[in-house]
Amino acid sequence: MSEKAITYLTIMTKHNLFSFLGLVGLEANDIEGVEIANPISAVVKLDPREGQPILREYSTRGEAVRQYQAAVTTSLERGWSVVYRGRPLLG
Repeated sequence: MSEKAITYLTIMTKHNLFSFLGLVGLEANDIEGVEIANPISAVVKLDPREGQPILREYSTRGEAVRQYQAAVTTSLERGWSVVYRGRPLLG
């Protein structure tokens, strides 16, 4: 991925449950050999109580970042604890 690609994640826990929030942003040619016609900015949510992951795409990267931060803040207000927040670890 190029420096333009962004991926951040937040892993949270509450009462023996784990939840995941991810911020994903890709622009044309961010992944070698894959052409993307339009930039993608999205927030991904995986809550084990909901069954299926939810992906919400936004028209701008700034809007996606704001929604991601709001989702993390709301989760913290509802009693979730952050286990990890940052770029995905490789290796």
